[in-house]
Amino acid sequence: MKKLLLLALAAGFPLLAARAEILIYDLSFDTSGPSVNYSFLQGGFLVVDSSSKAVSSIVTLTDPDTNLLYYSTGILSGSYMEMVAEGTNQEYAVLSSTSGGTTSENLAFQVLGKTSNEVNIGSGNALSIARRLRGYLLASAAESVTTDTSGQTTLSYGFAGASKVSAKFQSALTEEANNNRQDSAATIERLTQVLINRGVVPQPSPSPSPTATPTTTTLTTTL
Repeated sequence: MKKLLLLALAAGFPLLAARAEILIYDLSFDTSGPSVNYSFLQGGFLVVDSSSKAVSSIVTLTDPDTNLLYYSTGILSGSYMEMVAEGTNQEYAVLSSTSGGTTSENLAFQVLGKTSNEVNIGSGNALSIARRLRGYLLASAAESVTTDTSGQTTLSYGFAGASKVSAKFQSALTEEANNNRQDSAATIERLTQVLINRGVVPQPSPSPSPTATPTTTTLTTTL
């Protein structure tokens, strides 16, 4: 594809705007090391737009109040880059994020893996990709206490912990997304339906949180 692009430029041919080339990875989390109130992250999908180098996600979590498995978007978002290891010709793909669902949360996420030979990603295109990415996620949020006008106090537990993260390339879903010319937003919508078909429910409200975050269990007491 890069050669065709250069030839078109050299010949002075007009170029159409580049469209998204989507890569989809299946996510899994494994809690590692000491943690506090941290066992809610389960799985989901990472969506990579290899053209814009943007990463988005839909993540599955367990509601600590009901034990229901639910999905949430916006927890992990970040960037995609490629780099070569010094002294070798081996190229690596790196996906990273330093954003949390809210300003009160701390989150750092990074996975990486060796790229392989080009694979078909649909719509007649092929890319050199990492078939498996591995890394870590660190997350925390502070405990908070609020009191309403009636004097009723609500304690929202904080959390802190780390997870080993694995992301496996999903060829069939990737080809479907690109054959249908989906962008990241449309792909997230499609993956939402995939999770619903598996029995995953929308994020509950108000528990564990009304925001798109894996935040807290809420205990209500009266002082």
